[in-house]
Amino acid sequence: MIFLETERLLFRSHEPQDENDFVQMHTDLEVRRYAGNRAWPIDEALRRFRNGYVGRPDETYGLWATVLKEEQKYIGACGLAFPPNQPAPALGYYIARPYWGRGLASEASLAFLEVGFGRLGLPRILADVEKGHGASEHILQKFGFQFVSHEGFPATGRVICLYELLRKDWEANK
Repeated sequence: MIFLETERLLFRSHEPQDENDFVQMHTDLEVRRYAGNRAWPIDEALRRFRNGYVGRPDETYGLWATVLKEEQKYIGACGLAFPPNQPAPALGYYIARPYWGRGLASEASLAFLEVGFGRLGLPRILADVEKGHGASEHILQKFGFQFVSHEGFPATGRVICLYELLRKDWEANK
């Protein structure tokens, strides 16, 4: 199911043929550095893909397969997640390393912010990023996200920063 399109990207449900690219992305330590600071072992990546991604999402919320239209290639997963334990939907994205530095995460973020505030009429969208992930912090700040709080995890040394973008601020800065 195609959910959304931008100039260069197509967002659809994950399909079985995405498996190899998904596994390659999540077994890359550089992609996972700021998402748990560990690459997934191949068996974990396969299990997660098969049990949690194939055929999903099938409605609005979730991380959509992200396809570079020019190459018709799976390059990541982006979207608005809304797990039951969160107070508001959260913007999230993973882009495979060969596609970094092209503005694709920004393009995807803009598309999902427009869905969230425009189509869904959300009052706010959250995002979290590990402290030190300069590229993601830059994207959030570019779109007007404001720092809310941080939480440290002493066992791993990770610090996760929570950001928030209010619809009124989004509309004022468009």
